[in-house]
Amino acid sequence: MDQIQNITEPQPYLTPLPENEDVFAPDSAFLAKHLLPLVSIDLSAVNPEWRGKIHLVNPIEPYECYIGSETTQFANEFANENWFVMQLNDKNQYEWLGNREYFALENAECDADLRKHSQEMHLDYSQVKQRFLTTGKVISGSDVTYENDEPTVLLNQLGGDASYGNWNHPISDHFELKIINKDTDDEVTHVYDQTGLRYYFIASASGWEYCNHGADDILMFYQPETKRVLYTFDWT
Repeated sequence: MDQIQNITEPQPYLTPLPENEDVFAPDSAFLAKHLLPLVSIDLSAVNPEWRGKIHLVNPIEPYECYIGSETTQFANEFANENWFVMQLNDKNQYEWLGNREYFALENAECDADLRKHSQEMHLDYSQVKQRFLTTGKVISGSDVTYENDEPTVLLNQLGGDASYGNWNHPISDHFELKIINKDTDDEVTHVYDQTGLRYYFIASASGWEYCNHGADDILMFYQPETKRVLYTFDWT
């Protein structure tokens, strides 16, 4: 599909703020502690040959630095600094492939500031969800503070290609990135794993549009052959 930008209203192919049980597989239910489901997307809206749903999520971490920056000892081929990969199962639920300790909150030595940050994020998210149930609009906590009841931008972009940006590093240490239309205003990045299979760009959103914290751009990619989903984050 051609890209669509700045989607603010629910569409037939979007499900804002889905339930944790619809997003995370039972054996990966712990992910609800670390990842806040923002919107589910029908894959057929991006490619008519694809089926099922995919879910864009906002990580609680980082409080500072990148997600995974302080837990590099637990990094592997599925989760590393500023990116991770999850498996989409036949029920359209995410299964975690990395080490659980990749999330700093899973470690006993996690500092108090991060734990407080997590509590605040979950509280803010629950309030956003309640406003959606009441008004039918996703309105961020910051908008409420400034008495703005205009709906949040649900997706910065759906379909098309991912523009070149800060997110290209450090993920380029682990994936092959091909820069298309280099040195032009239409410079975009295609992502391939080490076997040559491509991760296709699905959508992006600003975490802070939904919650009191989040990346400037959460970028989500899909590999149809394996049904794996790649996340990385742009901090402008």
